[in-house]
Amino acid sequence: MSPNLFGVAGIGLLLGLRHAFEPDHLAAVSTLATRPGARLWASARLGLVWGVGHSVTVGIVVGVIVVLGIRLPAALWPAAELVVGTLLVLLGTVVIWRYVRGGWHMHLHAHSSATSHFHLHSHTTTSTHAHAHTVADARRSLGFGIAHGLAGSGAIAALLAAAVPDATSRLAYFAAFAAGTVMGMLGVSLTLSLLIRFAAERSARWATILHVGAAIGSVVAGLALAQQVLMRS
Repeated sequence: MSPNLFGVAGIGLLLGLRHAFEPDHLAAVSTLATRPGARLWASARLGLVWGVGHSVTVGIVVGVIVVLGIRLPAALWPAAELVVGTLLVLLGTVVIWRYVRGGWHMHLHAHSSATSHFHLHSHTTTSTHAHAHTVADARRSLGFGIAHGLAGSGAIAALLAAAVPDATSRLAYFAAFAAGTVMGMLGVSLTLSLLIRFAAERSARWATILHVGAAIGSVVAGLALAQQVLMRS
């Protein structure tokens, strides 16, 4: 008996939303999205780009495993997780190091008659006090999404094959799962962007604490992920 497509899609959507809140996913996006000074949508779209990159990679792997029936080497999945762990540690360490060496600090200023607000500012390349708004780097977020998608694709493909027996249901499940992941990460990055914006309007100290805290969380999540992979080996 063919499963109900709406039921399959609903389960996929819920699991996709839940998947977006995995600790390593949150660590990557929070470190990128909590950078003060970036415009709200520029920061929020990092989660959207992350989710798209993740879904593309998962889609390719699922197609290879489920549709084409190609068996990928078992060693690929722990290797991908180690890469993700390393990237998380590197991402957080770079942010922390820039603060420690004084490369980043806050300035209070206003554009023309606008309300005063804080900006994350660097003197590592120039001694001037230019206050252009930070541009969120979507390429890094896309790269992390692709890497995370590869790291988790094996389990997702296995679950997909076991949960639904026919190709139409699998397609509906994956489409809903991908949509849930994208929606979840967009919501996470938007929430974090609003939080850092709220903090920056009140105190440079709180904005800095949130940004550094997210970086520390990225390092911890990366080390924890690497430890889990090594303990399974």
